[in-house]
Amino acid sequence: MLLQLLTALAALAGACCSLLAEGGATISGVLPFTAGGFIYLGTVSVLPELLRDSAPGPALLQLLALLAGL
Repeated sequence: MLLQLLTALAALAGACCSLLAEGGATISGVLPFTAGGFIYLGTVSVLPELLRDSAPGPALLQLLALLAGL
């Protein structure tokens, strides 16, 4: 329970920092970092789950859908 509280406080602190540091230069540095995090999660954790039990045809379609989303 304490870990959940710390996680929530860290999210709140991050939101406050982003509101205080809003500006073109800050956003241009944070946006690629955030996008890279989502791409990393999609390729490292989600893609192996999708491809584990799939036949080659559906696996190729899932891979193409992931690449189209990028």
